Amino acid sequence: MQEERRKVEAKIKKLLKELSVAQQCSLSEISHFGYTLSFVRQTPDGKLAVVQLGDAAITIDEEGEIDHNSSIKIRD
Repeated sequence: MQEERRKVEAKIKKLLKELSVAQQCSLSEISHFGYTLSFVRQTPDGKLAVVQLGDAAITIDEEGEIDHNSSIKIRD
């Protein structure tokens, strides 16, 4: 269990390095509510951080704007 947690923490640290400062600030704000960074997707408009809380997914664009009504689909 401890080893698995370390792997998850290492994955998140790697993903955080891909985010802009604005994205990191927005992520910090919403992480207080339990949201966690799931992955970063490269789009034509830049990197998009995908953040989840249970089944709910929101996105944060490179300018740090949070989209609570994202149309992104999460695969199981």
